[in-house]
Amino acid sequence: MTMTDHPHDRRICVLCDLDALYAAIELQLGRLPQVQVIRLEANVPRSPAGEHPAERFDLIIVASVSPIHNPLSILYHAALLQCIGQIPVLIISEQPSRPASDDKIIYLNFPFDLENLAEIVAGILGQPFVSPSERARAGQPPG
Repeated sequence: MTMTDHPHDRRICVLCDLDALYAAIELQLGRLPQVQVIRLEANVPRSPAGEHPAERFDLIIVASVSPIHNPLSILYHAALLQCIGQIPVLIISEQPSRPASDDKIIYLNFPFDLENLAEIVAGILGQPFVSPSERARAGQPPG
């Protein structure tokens, strides 16, 4: 655990094939309190024996801009496919689709309002969301 990690942080894994999109996602999710955003490459080594990937994350976001990248194959190559059904998976894609079973899989199709991403993620994580304008009215610093 690093000095910036807190035991009560919600950990969000982001698998993204475009640096600019990842930066925008990270910026928006930075508005949420006690959330740690972790970017993984699609071809990360499998987790050490005894550690299950679902134990490391509270949410997985797959953001694929390329039409040749299937979100499920991205999860497979990141050794996270077995997390489906155990933790929520938010798939952001230009290819609208729905799984046969909506077991903790949420789809957000392009185009979408990036400003609403923090609110959507807060809802998935079961956290209250206070918008920057509401925070300003309450006299709190912006997120």
